[in-house]
Amino acid sequence: MDMYIIRGINNMPPQLRGAAVTIGNFDGVHLGHQTLLEGLRQRAAEMGNIPTLVITFEPHPQKLLNHREAPERITGMRGKARWMEHSGMDGLFVLRFTHQLAALHPDEFVRQILVDGLGIRAVLVGENFRFGTGGQGHCTTLETLGQRWGFAVYCQPLLQDDHQVVSSTRIREWVKECRFAEVATLLGREFEVEGRIAHGHKRGQAMGFPTANVVLTDMLHPPPGVYIVEGRINDQWLPAVANLGYNPTFGGDHLQLEVHVLVECGNLYHQVLRVRFLHRLRDEMTFEDSTALQRQIGLDVQQARTFFHTRQAGRS
Repeated sequence: MDMYIIRGINNMPPQLRGAAVTIGNFDGVHLGHQTLLEGLRQRAAEMGNIPTLVITFEPHPQKLLNHREAPERITGMRGKARWMEHSGMDGLFVLRFTHQLAALHPDEFVRQILVDGLGIRAVLVGENFRFGTGGQGHCTTLETLGQRWGFAVYCQPLLQDDHQVVSSTRIREWVKECRFAEVATLLGREFEVEGRIAHGHKRGQAMGFPTANVVLTDMLHPPPGVYIVEGRINDQWLPAVANLGYNPTFGGDHLQLEVHVLVECGNLYHQVLRVRFLHRLRDEMTFEDSTALQRQIGLDVQQARTFFHTRQAGRS
């Protein structure tokens, strides 16, 4: 069965009422989050295979409460839903984060959302979970309210790696440092971005290197530069090289991701493209003319082909 994605309590399917739930932003759905989801599945099974439901927020609470300090998202809602479904969740409840919701006292949040709205039977959260106005609510608060309203509460220790908590903050720091292999140890998969392909200036096509231009909006990304990547096209990962930057040679002024796939893949316009980062090749550079840029792109492509050939040989 496909996972339900629900926006608004009035749209909650009857079969998902009385669920075991977990609550959080789940940005990145990293290994720490995955451990919570596994714990939720186990608790739901122990309670007679009741449904599992993830409650998350859109937009990210910091986007509303502290806009200037809001973190770049590791995973957009499309990717978040994909990894939730991959983890075996029955439903993803997207709760619109508003000033009204932020102002709810912990008691009101539990009564309005969890009890009256969803009729939950259990809730499992990480031990650092905070909720309600000013973050007043925590695990002990939930336990007290669970006794009042008749639902079970489980507070799970945070997953640690080398004596540090696996966190979205560490992932953001490492992506900015291009430590992609280490990021993968926290995510349980390669770091990727996802966006819709838009029409570009067709400069790459004119130079013999057509690119898919991916729009990145408030998404986490590494520093500008040229990268060896893979693009998810027609349900398979294809080798590619990408430029993330501002196109200084042509006087560009906004960040864009241009992906050149190394094999034939057809027309990609208007598709959603997933791009995972494997290796940084070089900084973005300004060239004296398009001929010099074309020559460098050719060298970048050759390096990328060598990278993929070596990786494939190592797997054989």
